Amino acid sequence: MKAIAIFTHALRMVLGNAGAALRLGAVALVVMVALNVSVGREMILSSVPGQQMMPSPATLFLSLARFVTGLWVAVAWHRYILIEETPGAFLPPWHGAAIWRYVKAGVILGLVLAAVFIPFMAVSGLILAPMMGATSASPGMLVVLIGFLVVFLPAGYVFYRLAPILPAAAIGNRLTLREAWFQTSTGGGAIFGLTLISVLASWLVQVPGTLLGQISVPLGLLCMAVVQWLVMLVGVSIMTTLYGHYIEKRDLNA
Repeated sequence: MKAIAIFTHALRMVLGNAGAALRLGAVALVVMVALNVSVGREMILSSVPGQQMMPSPATLFLSLARFVTGLWVAVAWHRYILIEETPGAFLPPWHGAAIWRYVKAGVILGLVLAAVFIPFMAVSGLILAPMMGATSASPGMLVVLIGFLVVFLPAGYVFYRLAPILPAAAIGNRLTLREAWFQTSTGGGAIFGLTLISVLASWLVQVPGTLLGQISVPLGLLCMAVVQWLVMLVGVSIMTTLYGHYIEKRDLNA
């Protein structure tokens, strides 16, 4: 099944280049750990009577730093895989122009996804409203499942179909939304399956951190930061794989 092949290829891309992943992504990992610790500390303080749950300046700064370092690492990773750009010894190379192109492509993609989300959310609301208002047993998982099928699955599918514009922006190749949609049209079924696998995998990898957090909050926060970092790298690798396979016509075993 090609969906599994794409996902495992992206996973091998990270695990098989662990040294480069650490050199390129260490800055993002440090920021994620610091942000999780800051948020965890605020959650503990907010549990004290009389304390307000307001993000501190440090948390707001770290949130912004996470956004910037995430872009920095994503662009560097795309360039490392697709054009074999050598990573730095401790920090990823800084490409301001490429990062700006990446931001613009991301905004365009976000607007398209918003256009997809709004009608699907409206339909989902109409379907789920009677269930949410029911006085009988809680629909719980049924509501979540319908919401996922009606909203998040279509949006995830559209995202992956158009996602090649992001790696293209990172390496300086012009790729329009129309071209990305056309080039990935042969992989419609595989990309649908990839969406399902990605959502399931991203949910499963959160479980250890949640369980560990019940034993030790600091260890749980550290585990969740590492998991979030790996999810980010694998997610960027999936986009890189889609670009390499459907746009550059690379073999998945390469």
